[in-house]
Amino acid sequence: MADSPTNPANEKEREPSLPLKLTDPIALAEVLIDHEELRKFYKSRGVHCFGCGAAEAETFAEGAEVHAGGPFGKFDAQKLVDELNELGKKHPFREETKIELTLTRQVMEWLFPSKE
Repeated sequence: MADSPTNPANEKEREPSLPLKLTDPIALAEVLIDHEELRKFYKSRGVHCFGCGAAEAETFAEGAEVHAGGPFGKFDAQKLVDELNELGKKHPFREETKIELTLTRQVMEWLFPSKE
């Protein structure tokens, strides 16, 4: 059986940088884009990725697939990634606008610390 193109195992680990790809973890946007702008962006599109515990492991493509029938509805992952790349160019991450992780994400980080 062939590996899925959205399988993160198919991607080599890379330093966080733009452009984002469909196969990147959703949370990577939080490392690259100003948090205030990113939250406004997601909210305006009805996408609830910011601070979501699943965003650490889910890719943009997987998130779109998983939420296709969910309460927040389907979104076009490629369009979202393209728009996030534009947003990231205009509003790169700034430490002074950083929003602390939600409790769920803090617990996930404690249970599964990053490799750094």
